[in-house]
This record gives sequence, structure tokens and C-alpha cells, in this order.
Amino acid sequence: MNRIKALAATSALIAIVGWAPLEFARAQAAEPSVSALVQTAPLQKEDLPRRIEALGEVATGSVESVNFPNAGQVEKLLVTPGQPVKRGAPLAVLGADPAARLAWAQADSAARFARSELKRNEDLFALQLATAAQVDAARRSLRDAEAALAAQHGLGGDAARATVRAPFDGVVTAIAVAQGDRVQPGAQILQLGRADALRVKLGIEPDERSLVRVGMPVAVQDLQGTGRSAAGTVALVQDIVDPKSRLVGVIVNLPRATDADFLIPGMHVRARITLGRVHAWVVPRDAVLSDAQGAWLYQVAGGKARRVAVRQTLQAGARVAVEGEGLDASQPVVVLGNYVLQDGMPVREGAP
Repeated sequence: MNRIKALAATSALIAIVGWAPLEFARAQAAEPSVSALVQTAPLQKEDLPRRIEALGEVATGSVESVNFPNAGQVEKLLVTPGQPVKRGAPLAVLGADPAARLAWAQADSAARFARSELKRNEDLFALQLATAAQVDAARRSLRDAEAALAAQHGLGGDAARATVRAPFDGVVTAIAVAQGDRVQPGAQILQLGRADALRVKLGIEPDERSLVRVGMPVAVQDLQGTGRSAAGTVALVQDIVDPKSRLVGVIVNLPRATDADFLIPGMHVRARITLGRVHAWVVPRDAVLSDAQGAWLYQVAGGKARRVAVRQTLQAGARVAVEGEGLDASQPVVVLGNYVLQDGMPVREGAP
């Protein structure tokens, strides 16, 4: 009896062992394979702008010195640094130099005397009491005296004071004298920057200098991130490295148009210099992943993710230009959901 029970138990165990692998295989076949939900975009070639970003400072247009042609004393300063002025606006009042006033008075007296001497000699000549040579000498003396008087007039000796006026619309950038100072003829009184245009001095890396050319377009923005932008052009690329910043200076001209009214001389700004355009494969920046081995992206081939090694050649905002021998224009690029993928993993397309 016990032998019969043992044989029955053994048969049952064999039946169970044989049934289990079959059921496991059936369950495996019924269970769906693991796949990732991703979003894709077609791989296309586009033109991307090639740019250099730099920081800089706004300045006025070309700066010119305002001089006083005569010697004198500064009686009044009518402007301050940073003040905008219109053409013809008074900038300073200078009193005449005492020595210049004396020289003019002496020249005026000599001219009056020479004029009266010529009249007297002409009257005497009419009465045959003077010779023609005497009249000619008096006439020559008068010409010399009038020339000396005209010279003193040009030096401003006949004016007790003179007003220096702005030769053009501009902004006072510096004042070289103080009230009460005595100035020599031709001495600089102040500096005036032109208001019809602005200049921006940018700093770029020395190895970028060869990429920048005069005439290239530049977009200038403030550092506060307001989104306002002014368009200018490269006017000069300097051939020297600044000893303090270790950067190469680039001068940008900005017309004083309405889109540049937010820029003020002395303001710090950021700028983008457009060097040209690059025609390449372009994908969203998030489509490219990287690690110690380099950068890659995933394309979808036959419903499975295919890892493709790439090189990033240019970035413009949220778009990246890439190169890679394995890129296939017929296969879409995974732009969302790529962080969970592995090479060869099944994918299904949709919005993750």
C-alpha cells in the first residue's frame, strides 16, 4: 500500500515539473515586450547663424575737443559732464586776457594815428607842402597798422568776454578747466561726443580676432535681460590685446535710432557678432546627450532606438548643428524621452 502511494506521489511530481516550464513559456509569450514612449522629429539640414558673444561698454560717438582760440580767463562754466547739448548752445564764458586787451588797444591807437597821418600828408601834398614819397610812406604805415589791428581782432582782444558754443549736437564727456582758470590760445576747454551715433567697445578672445571683419552685423542688448536689442556694425577690430582684460577690442557703431534709445553712454552691454551662416544637420539641443565617451543622439529605425555618435559643431539658442557618419536622413530623431533609451530598445512614438 505504501509502495502504491509513493508511486502516485512521484507521478504527480513529474507531472508538475513538466507542466511548470510550459506555463512559464506561455506567460512569457503573453507578456508584452518593454518599450519606451518617445517623441521624434525629422532630421533636416538648415542654416544656423554663426556668432560670437561678447561684453562691452557704450560710449558716445566720435569725441572732439572744444578749444578757445584766444587767451583768457574762464568766467563761467555752463555745462557739466554727461549733459546733452544742442548745436549753438553756450558751453562757457571766457573773459579776455588783460595782455590781449592791451595789445588790441595799442593796435587800435596805432591805426587811428596812421589814418590821421595819411590825411594830414594828403592835405599837405595838395598844398604842395609834402612830397608824394611822404604820402606813400603814410599810406604804407596805415596798411601796416590796420593789419596789426585785424590780427588783434582775430585774437579776440577787442572783446571783453566771449562765449564758447557747441559746434554740433552732442554730450559733454569731459571738462578740462575749472572756473577761474587762465587758458592759453588753443587750449582745450572740454570734450564733446557726437549724439547722432553711439559706439560700443567689446572685448573678444585673441583667437577669435581673425573671425571678425569690419561691417559684420552686431546685436547689442542690455544686461538686465529686457529683450530690447539695437542693431549695429563692426567699425574697427583692434590689433592689440588690452593689458588689463587680456582681450582684443572691437568697436561697434550704432546709429542713434529709436531701437537704441535704451542705451546710455557708460552702460555695460552684451553683444552678438554674426560671423556668417552654417548649413548642417540641425536638431533640438535636448536631442543630444553626452558622457565621457562623447556626444550622441537616438534615431528610430524599424521601431527601435539606434544610437548614433555625433559631434556638435555649432549651437544657436535651442538648436544644435551636428555631424556624424551614422546619421540617416530617413530616420527620425528622438527629441523627448531619450534619457531612458538604450541602443536597440523598442520605442513607440507619441507625446511622453
